[in-house]
Amino acid sequence: MVSTTERPDEATLNAIKQRLMETGDWDRIQKVLRVQLEESGWADDLKDLAKEKARAQETPNLENLMKEIHESARTMVGESTRRDVMQEIEAVLDREVDEA
Repeated sequence: MVSTTERPDEATLNAIKQRLMETGDWDRIQKVLRVQLEESGWADDLKDLAKEKARAQETPNLENLMKEIHESARTMVGESTRRDVMQEIEAVLDREVDEA
């Protein structure tokens, strides 16, 4: 298992994503994430933040708005959601290693 402080290289991440897509686990994990974000109110909170930031822009600019809210969007994801998704990914990786 990869330590949370050590980020795998881009090739490793791409290989993992490809395998998750091949097995159908990518869609399943995305669904788990989507449901948890919806249930936690994350999507509504993000929409509210985006509206607030957009109204504050002198000249509306989608690219700048996306840059402004990107980091906030990441930090707004609850710890339980992060943990649950990571557990799903780790379970898939463990299964794949066991099958190899």
